[in-house]
Amino acid sequence: MSSESPISKKGLVLVGMPGSGKTTVGKLLSEQTGLPFLDTDALIEAGESKRLTEIISKHTAEGFRAIESGYVQSIQSAGSIISTGGSVCYCEEAMQHLSRLGTIVWLDVSPEMLEQRISDTFDRGVLIEPGSSLTDLYSSRYPLYEKYAELKIDASLLTPPEVVSQIRQQWDF
Repeated sequence: MSSESPISKKGLVLVGMPGSGKTTVGKLLSEQTGLPFLDTDALIEAGESKRLTEIISKHTAEGFRAIESGYVQSIQSAGSIISTGGSVCYCEEAMQHLSRLGTIVWLDVSPEMLEQRISDTFDRGVLIEPGSSLTDLYSSRYPLYEKYAELKIDASLLTPPEVVSQIRQQWDF
């Protein structure tokens, strides 16, 4: 991860936990930069003609991740703002593909703040093992987000416009 000099890849890929603000921030960035916006969860739902909750309930975690990886690897939209599903970090091939499409920006939000933002993980379409908490999920994903991120924004206490401002200060599109 780098935060010294501006990063200058054409596109931007937002990663992070559910509730970290990826979609909201992505839409704001798209409006401000004029770059197209793509939400991978919406892409999966459109392709499968089902809500994420339905897709997740019909597959194992590995099965859903394979579906997600296939859709992510089909994206050819370099120069876009891409908001990803939180579990994409588990697939190295998908993450490598995304890194070719744009700068990977991790919106890090503390588990405590995520608990406040997300009331129902199932209804939200969060891929979480039965009996696991958001804190458990955060702990398992943290090293993966850290591994792939080129830029990390601590978004726990920031508003979406403040997150956008921090990204734009460090990303030269």
